Amino acid sequence: MALDRDAPPSIAALQSALSDGKTDQLIFFAFDLLFADGQDLRDLPLVERKAQLKRLLADTLNDRPVIRYVEHFTSAGDAVLKSACRMALEGVVSKKLDSPYRSGRGEAWTKAKCRAGQEVVIGGWSETNGRFRSLLVGVHRGAELIYAGRVGTGYGRENVRRLLPQLKRHRGRENPFSGDSAPKPAKEVHWIKPVLVAEVQAAGRTSDGLLRQAAFKGLRADEPAEEIEAERPAAARAALVMQVKLSHPTKVLWPQSGSTPALTKLDLANYYEAVGPWMIEHLRGRPCSIVRAPDGINGQRFFQRHAMPGTSSLVKLVKVSGDRKPYLQIDQEAALAAMAQVAALELHPWNCEPDHPEVPGRFVFDLDPAPDVKFERVVRAALELRERLEALGLECFCKTTGGKGLHVVTPFTVSSRDELGWPEAKALAKSICEQMAADSPDSYLTTMAKKDRTGRIFLDYLRNDRTATAVAPLSPRAREGAPVSMPIAWAQVKKGLDPMRFTIATAPALLQRSTPWVGYEQAQRPLREVLAKARGAPPPRRKRSAEACA
Repeated sequence: MALDRDAPPSIAALQSALSDGKTDQLIFFAFDLLFADGQDLRDLPLVERKAQLKRLLADTLNDRPVIRYVEHFTSAGDAVLKSACRMALEGVVSKKLDSPYRSGRGEAWTKAKCRAGQEVVIGGWSETNGRFRSLLVGVHRGAELIYAGRVGTGYGRENVRRLLPQLKRHRGRENPFSGDSAPKPAKEVHWIKPVLVAEVQAAGRTSDGLLRQAAFKGLRADEPAEEIEAERPAAARAALVMQVKLSHPTKVLWPQSGSTPALTKLDLANYYEAVGPWMIEHLRGRPCSIVRAPDGINGQRFFQRHAMPGTSSLVKLVKVSGDRKPYLQIDQEAALAAMAQVAALELHPWNCEPDHPEVPGRFVFDLDPAPDVKFERVVRAALELRERLEALGLECFCKTTGGKGLHVVTPFTVSSRDELGWPEAKALAKSICEQMAADSPDSYLTTMAKKDRTGRIFLDYLRNDRTATAVAPLSPRAREGAPVSMPIAWAQVKKGLDPMRFTIATAPALLQRSTPWVGYEQAQRPLREVLAKARGAPPPRRKRSAEACA
């Protein structure tokens, strides 16, 4: 396997390492022992074979971490599969502990996948104007290779560079496909012998059995081509997440990007379930706008803040003063699955006190760099802003935006006796940013004019207003690679920080290994005291408006 410090095992990364000869970082995971010291162990039960394997590796390879023993679980398979999916792994293989080893398929083991993947046999490829266009693939039905369609997406330049030599190496003269739907010979089509296996991800099948919207994930050297038969996607059998039924769970929302595989509606729902307990604490009690992309990030998107016909009963509807239409509010984890069902790829809550939309509850400062500004300057800006906020008595937290910037977040409290509201909060946020820009005018600005942005970072304080929103911690973004807005510790805010390492595929596992934003709930400071410190005198009391009292 090819392992990354943060990402799960990757077929594409393994293929890349093997193709380029850069195999020094590959790990061999040993999970069974068939022969040892001249003895044939295949008739022994699996549990005994594994025990011998573990002793063998412990005795002879303990100083070679490049070879590792695969531990196993004896708990319920559905629970293990659920955990594997939360960690963005491909799935699990379940085996009978008392079974002997027998080659090929059998009833002693079974495979369950997290994603709707399908192994297919490559029978040819097509070109357009001499350039690679798509793979022609099929599956076996008995001795025949039945055509399953074309795989036209998921190919980066590096994928094609590695793939084409292997296709040409197995070039054949005859059409390997059978059946009424088999493709006809054409000038742009090249046949190959059916020996290569690819893994693809598809949005289901047409009525005549062809793959829909198939995307290439990688070659599978571990699967004999003659054993590849049609599979029924696991997603179609179990599209239920947090008791929410998902329609079209294999719908691709994020196409493959680099080493990140194509991600489906089911992947989004599984992600929301994995991070839900942490994420819901920053959504509960706050009106929330969503960005929906029913046909994926390359299709039409729309911004929704109000309830629409058919809105799930799991989503709370709240009235906000001055608006007749109710707003969406996500107060329970199951509502996140309902968001996945409607392809809500981004969640943008208000920054109010929970259950009190007229009362501000936190500052969110968006550090938005111009295209020519390096990210390390954004890091320095976040650290400088932290110092300024701490000087006012505020405790700060940082998160990536899922894009090119950073958010600095600080919670505060407003007492009903303070007679403070959104105007005072926004004015303070503006004052902090304007002072920072005034001290370093060549580095920062507080206006959005593009003509003035070159070489500088826009200190966006405008999110600190009534009805304004900011992307939620851990919310995915409707951008290539499926990045997320990741909460991070201040120790991580340093040179070398790469915000694009935080994705739907990597964030759940990272969240389990880290403790970002420790003490957030206890970090609130009275806004009145902060204002007094900023002004050098107690803030004036004002008469609350009818709207603020609503």
